[in-house]
Amino acid sequence: MGRAYRLNGNEYSAVYFLDHFTHAAVLRAMDGFGMIQDLDVLRLAETAFDSAFREGRPVDDSATKALVEALREAGAAEPAGIPRHKLSTGEGWLITPREITAALNAYQQAPRDERAAAVARIDDWGGWIDFLHTAGDFLGLRSH
Repeated sequence: MGRAYRLNGNEYSAVYFLDHFTHAAVLRAMDGFGMIQDLDVLRLAETAFDSAFREGRPVDDSATKALVEALREAGAAEPAGIPRHKLSTGEGWLITPREITAALNAYQQAPRDERAAAVARIDDWGGWIDFLHTAGDFLGLRSH
C-alpha cells in the first residue's frame, strides 16, 4: 500500500506513486524541512460546512457533494506548507499551488547539505520535489 498523487486538472492525468515505506520517509523529511503544516481539521470542516450550507439549502445530494468538495479543498488562508492531513490520507484532498509553493519555499531555506542528505537517503526524494514543482505550475495535486 502506498499513496498516489495526481496533478489536478491535468488532461494527461500524471500520477506520482510513493510506496508505503518511501511515503513515510518522504513525510518525515518534509516534516523536518518545515514543509508540512498542522491545521485544525475540525475548524476547517466547520468552515466548509458553513460555506456549503450558508443559504440554508436543504441537505440533498448536490449539497452533500458541495460539502465534500469544500472539505477536500479547505486549507489555511496563508499556508505555511502542505497540511499534514492532505498528505497522510488519500481522500482526494486538493493540495493547492499556494500550499505547494509554501512547502517548496521552506525546503529551499534548508541548508544545502541537509537537502543533499535527503536526496541521498530517500530514493524518490528528487523526483518527488520535481513533481511538487510541476504540480505548483498546474492546479495543484490530489492525494489518492
